[in-house]
Amino acid sequence: MNHWKTLMILMLAVLLTACGNGQEQNASQTGHSEKGHENHAQEEQGHDGHSESGHKDGEGHDDHGGSGHKEGGEPSGEGDHGSASEGEHTGDHGNRELVLSDKVIREFGVEIREAGPDKLALKRTFPGEIVFDENLITHVTARVSGRAEELLKQSGEKVEKGEVLAVLSSRELARVRSDYLSAKASLELARATFERKQRLAEDQIASEAELQESRQALSDAQVKVELARRELRTLGMTAQGIEALDLEGNDSLARYELTAPVNGTIIERHLTRGERVDARSSGDSPFVIASREQVWGRISIFPQSIDDVRPGQSVTVKATDSNASATSPITYVTPLMHESTRSAKARVVLDNASGQWYPGQFITGAVTLDTVDAEVAVPKSAVQNMDGQPTVFIRTEKGFRASPVKLGREADGKVEILEGLASGERYAAVNTFTVKAEFGRDKLKNAGHSH
Repeated sequence: MNHWKTLMILMLAVLLTACGNGQEQNASQTGHSEKGHENHAQEEQGHDGHSESGHKDGEGHDDHGGSGHKEGGEPSGEGDHGSASEGEHTGDHGNRELVLSDKVIREFGVEIREAGPDKLALKRTFPGEIVFDENLITHVTARVSGRAEELLKQSGEKVEKGEVLAVLSSRELARVRSDYLSAKASLELARATFERKQRLAEDQIASEAELQESRQALSDAQVKVELARRELRTLGMTAQGIEALDLEGNDSLARYELTAPVNGTIIERHLTRGERVDARSSGDSPFVIASREQVWGRISIFPQSIDDVRPGQSVTVKATDSNASATSPITYVTPLMHESTRSAKARVVLDNASGQWYPGQFITGAVTLDTVDAEVAVPKSAVQNMDGQPTVFIRTEKGFRASPVKLGREADGKVEILEGLASGERYAAVNTFTVKAEFGRDKLKNAGHSH
């Protein structure tokens, strides 16, 4: 028993001794590892120090490659791409230049002009319409009362002076014609009686008193015929028509031909077959004829502009539905506002021999209110918007320079330049959008190179 106890104690002592040696070895390994890490850190610090020292010794190394970076690592402006190529931009917006050859400019269709003074016609545009010239409108009326038996012309037909429009049957005309024929027959009888009395007086058969009586009767008959003839002329009969009455039958005495007094177009007809026409009525005329050889442009002038518009001012009239246009002065401005439209009317007389204007056609009238002098003026096509600023492209030896400008008054497709373009400078006037596009394309190209 004591023997086993002794043996167990010895084994336990051995085990405890073995455990103690293992812990010491682990501690030694741990210490060695930490010391190795410290040495490694010191080596890295030494390497970093050597690297920094190396860089200090070799300061300006980046300059060895030319102009890649300036001292301190800032990018250098030297050596940028495209500095000598077509499409160069330099400086800010006010000094940006575009290099374009003369050949390319011609291919783009850019028109170069020299800046200088010009006159600006300050205009204001108003709506309006074409109407018939009231002086060329003719109301055709019957000079005798009667009933319509024949209607020979319709609305819209063109007629010439003297053409028969309608035929009326008129009792009034028949009576006047009968009176004329009766007076004419009495005249023939009085003339024959006077000639007979004159011969008898020569033979001393008729007395002087009888001859004088026959002479007076002849004179009275002549007066009656003349009065009847004048009445017929008043009713519209021609001298040839009056003389032809002797050859006509009684049925034609009531026939009245309503004829066109002028050349033109029938724009209204207020007559139907069988309708009675009263010559003394103030109602609608049987026919209305108008000529289109000359028309009026009637322009509506709004209240805020009535004081600026006056007769004599030039107006450019344009049709809204065609290419018709003309320029003519204002001949009349109404002194009153129209009750329904609250606008005044200005009249422009337009020649229409070519037939380009049609009554009822809508138009615009650009009234020249004033004409002013501008020291420098360019067409609107010369001005482009770049970076939110109106810009003109000034011609340079190599191409164009984009110059911001200050605009003044605009008129008739032109704009006044107050600043940014001097008189005598050459600039792009037409097809300038292509120049603007080239500036934009080049700006994007340079922006890409900067990255």
